[in-house]
Amino acid sequence: MRDVGPDERGKLFEQARELSRRQATWAEADRVWGRVIDAYRRAVDGPGQPDRRDQQQLARALWRHGMLLSARGRAGQGMAPGGEAVAIFERVYDAVAAEGGNVAAPPRDDALAELITALVDLAEVAFAAGQPATRRELLDRAVAVGLTAVGAPPSAGPRTREAMGTAYHNQATALLHRHLTRPSSVDGVREATLAASRACELRQALLDPARPLSLWEMANTYGVYARCLAMIGDTDRAAVVLALGNRLVELLGPAAEQPAQNLRVAAELLGREEAAAGSRRFRWRRR
Repeated sequence: MRDVGPDERGKLFEQARELSRRQATWAEADRVWGRVIDAYRRAVDGPGQPDRRDQQQLARALWRHGMLLSARGRAGQGMAPGGEAVAIFERVYDAVAAEGGNVAAPPRDDALAELITALVDLAEVAFAAGQPATRRELLDRAVAVGLTAVGAPPSAGPRTREAMGTAYHNQATALLHRHLTRPSSVDGVREATLAASRACELRQALLDPARPLSLWEMANTYGVYARCLAMIGDTDRAAVVLALGNRLVELLGPAAEQPAQNLRVAAELLGREEAAAGSRRFRWRRR
């Protein structure tokens, strides 16, 4: 492929991103992402110090291509570009952090958020590829990266807090999946409950009626959290969380199909737990 200039590389990137939005054009997007990656790789590998913007765009192209491959049912192939993207995002963040500045303000907040998000997305590609243990490892790493950089999540910048909210939510989901597929002690569910609680804390602080996505994410996390609480027997708190989630679902309407489903599953589980608890109390009284 011939070398292309910055403007042409940018247009090619936008073309690939637009093609990725529609399933009907995924095959074409796959081909164009290959061209985008090649163009930015040539720019980064050229003589002299690589331009940071080109490094970021290469990482973003690899990241998006990996996600597209997963969406097309080729998650195993998506692991390599996703892993390379994470490695580049790490180098970019290290370079930005070395320049100093407030970790909660751009550009450090932006660079850290992209790194965490790339790790979280790679974890879901790993799960789609049949690697649940790798998924959990990558989510643990995403959380650790954020905590190492900012100390306490509430002190992070807005983009990092949003990324860490997703990391904790997905971590709770992954831990819950492990418990349901390979039942372990109650400690496994408690780990999932703690992760879901942390996701709730971050997402509650980011709630914005002007951003329906923030309401959708919060409702989705409430569903996971309520389910975890019911499983550890904290039925009173589970009922409160369910009510909060259902309130958001009502606000969102038909767009909240997935969170609504998660909340229904949690409600069914809570109902069984409450019935079982009532039965146990009845047997105790009869004695």
